[in-house]
Amino acid sequence: MRMRRSFTKEFKRQIVEEILCGASTTATICRQYSIAYSVVAMWKKDYAMGRFANEPTTEAGYQEKIAKLERKVGQLTMENDFLKKVSQQVRSQQNKSASIYPIIVPESEASNRGAES
Repeated sequence: MRMRRSFTKEFKRQIVEEILCGASTTATICRQYSIAYSVVAMWKKDYAMGRFANEPTTEAGYQEKIAKLERKVGQLTMENDFLKKVSQQVRSQQNKSASIYPIIVPESEASNRGAES
């Protein structure tokens, strides 16, 4: 049985960019690296969507990137709201614990205050 090959994103991006700039044809690349035409076609589609650490080149790619960023903003907003709520609870607990204990004034100060009145 033949081993399945895997290629790095950099290699895939390099192959697609070579095809897109016109340096080689898809058929030439397929023969040179013994890669199926359908695999290279899939790489071109992924490249257009911006999946090889490149900027998207199609509207669908931009839409996918926007959706990803919107999900991230939503996640960060939820985390921020949670942290604000916890912070308010901690401050509230600190205020309650401070009001439970009476203020204790040393006897020397208490007797001096009483003498002044």
